[in-house]
Amino acid sequence: MTATPTSIPSRCAPEASLRTHIRIVGMNCPKCVVGLEATLAALPGVHRVTVHFEHGDAEIEHDAALARERLLETVEAAGYDAV
Repeated sequence: MTATPTSIPSRCAPEASLRTHIRIVGMNCPKCVVGLEATLAALPGVHRVTVHFEHGDAEIEHDAALARERLLETVEAAGYDAV
């Protein structure tokens, strides 16, 4: 059995994709995760989003053309503080 490393981009994502880690402050419940994941996933160029309520962070796989600043603005527009 061969294990696939988790750091390899998905086959759906273009080769010029990045992974961005963002700390998120202000999530009060697991429902916040669902809404924030949907908001970030709706951005053009986002391939995968994982928001962790317990850790207060998000990992976003996206096109290199999508700036980190745009991701931070999106989190803040959703009502959270982003670092």
